[in-house]
Amino acid sequence: MPRGIDYCPVSAGVDAVGDRWTLLLVRELLLGSRRFNDIHRGMPGISRTLLSGRLRRLQHTGLVARGLDDEGRPEYRLTPAGAALEPLVWQLGDWARRWYFGDPDREQLDTAWALWRLRQFVRRDRLPTRRVVVEFVLRDAADDHGWLVLSPEETSACHRHPGYDVDMWVSTDLAELHRLVAGSSAIETAIRTGRVAVDGDPDLVRDFPSWLAWRFCPPR
Repeated sequence: MPRGIDYCPVSAGVDAVGDRWTLLLVRELLLGSRRFNDIHRGMPGISRTLLSGRLRRLQHTGLVARGLDDEGRPEYRLTPAGAALEPLVWQLGDWARRWYFGDPDREQLDTAWALWRLRQFVRRDRLPTRRVVVEFVLRDAADDHGWLVLSPEETSACHRHPGYDVDMWVSTDLAELHRLVAGSSAIETAIRTGRVAVDGDPDLVRDFPSWLAWRFCPPR
């Protein structure tokens, strides 16, 4: 097990999780990713080779376990020690929102990534019993659309039309979409002030905010 430079639990903890990628990898597993490609999709900037090495390291330190799913494909899950990092991961994010976070830079704006993250936020137990297709219309990128296909059995994020009739339309700027995903903007406030417009069946529009586990922490 990691021991740190000196005999101090903070030092040992930093040795275990203090590199750039470890907590981000834990974040992806906390958000439900299990397969290598899904984990990689949620971590822009990391190479597949480096991710593979980080997964091996976390297996060695006892934070991640590798197994097989029902179809015999490799998957990764947090061990009890890894899962115990959950409060640290979210508290670090809350601290950053309050003290160390600003608007996204242009190069950080990525429609596919934002929709993938929203897909991870879906609360399946809150969804309607039938399939619902939500189209995201980005006001500042007329040719850039995205879709969420939602059902209690399965959810998916699409950057191409999924082939189903659309039930709802969410209109916003790409930067505001990223603020909502990051938790620096609240969905209720964004709708009330017009930064986000939701159109479609009134019952679906009313319930839409409750379908996702938004994590809002206001900046100082």
